[in-house]
Amino acid sequence: MDIAFKGKGVQNAIQRIGVISQRYGLTSGKMEAILARFASILRQFDCSATFPIPASALVRSNGMIEKYQQMGIEFAVHGYHHVDHTSLSLPEQLSYFERARRVFESRGLVCNGFRSPYLRWNEATLTALNQAGFLYEGSQGLAWDVVNGVDTASYRHVLNFYGAISATNYPALPRWENGLVRIPYCLPDDEALVDRFHLESGYKMSKLWLAILDKTYALGELFTLGLHPERIELCEAPLIATLQKARALSPAVWIARLDEIARWWVERSHTVVTVTPGEEGELSVSVRGPIGVTILTRGVSTSPPGSEWDGHYQRISANEIFLHCDRRPFIGVSPSSPPDLSDFLRQQGYIVEATDSPMTHTFFVDRPVFRYEDERQLLAQIEGGDFPLVRLGRWPNGARSALCVTGDIDALTIWDYGLRFLGR
Repeated sequence: MDIAFKGKGVQNAIQRIGVISQRYGLTSGKMEAILARFASILRQFDCSATFPIPASALVRSNGMIEKYQQMGIEFAVHGYHHVDHTSLSLPEQLSYFERARRVFESRGLVCNGFRSPYLRWNEATLTALNQAGFLYEGSQGLAWDVVNGVDTASYRHVLNFYGAISATNYPALPRWENGLVRIPYCLPDDEALVDRFHLESGYKMSKLWLAILDKTYALGELFTLGLHPERIELCEAPLIATLQKARALSPAVWIARLDEIARWWVERSHTVVTVTPGEEGELSVSVRGPIGVTILTRGVSTSPPGSEWDGHYQRISANEIFLHCDRRPFIGVSPSSPPDLSDFLRQQGYIVEATDSPMTHTFFVDRPVFRYEDERQLLAQIEGGDFPLVRLGRWPNGARSALCVTGDIDALTIWDYGLRFLGR
């Protein structure tokens, strides 16, 4: 109970107790009806979702979760118990994660990912997840500056409690490091819309999520739309509005589950790009990667020619192109720059080559220090430039940005919810 009061504030926590019985039933029948409604909306837009659930709640379930996995919904681990993992040691976290995986596997559930309860994690969490064999985790809160006019002290309090960082300073993109793909969780989510901002109008709720979609689309980034299933009745309108707009955009928005996003991020990062010099300064660029990998070019004449993509880039429909450019239209990185810099750029789809000379490439980077907080500024510098560039698309099949619908199933019944406060 103490961690819930810390996260929600005493007043909000007490108010929430009053609505729990409205959102959960004495049996799992109410949650099954909720998931059926959620799944029906997703089918309308030919997409799926990722729902993390505590393993302890899964143990007490009656086969309902397995049914929805067969429908294509992904279920991730939301802890073994719904507890604050920052209060646990590394051995305790590892033990919980291994136990959770065994529970999932015993029920025939594929288990690839994790999100921390309360979005609270520490370095031991990441180490334990890696050792337990998870593909991804999605616990880093990322707050978008879209809340003017509805912001509250309660929302600012919870951002601090979550350890959320600002999307103004940090990109909304996966990060593959130390064998684990880290995927940010976008805020405000449904809890903020309903319990922090107290919005009752579907239009007002939609406005916030559509603003995040606009920003992620313009930047080519990822919108993880957080909607706990028990709030689907309250947040159905903004969910539908967001999915409708995402499906209407061109270039496309890739709507995918978290496991699909994590797997793509790793596979595309393994793409092999071969650049071969030809006659009279011509270059051949050959790409071998996963199905859906896309070549994008700007300011470069190519054979075969590209087609208009976003008014800035051309999309190439082949995996090998020939081009001529006075300087190599790739990212040149000085050997004195840290390896993390080149790794970050390659994960974005840029073709990176080491060079001592700032004159050999159309864009040259020489940074003795490169930190997480430097990433957005560097991306803006590259994408805002008008120099010739050949790169890989960040998302599959020429999509401009990505969207994942995700929300934690904290409990299946009111009894599950009550057991949370006993750490069970």
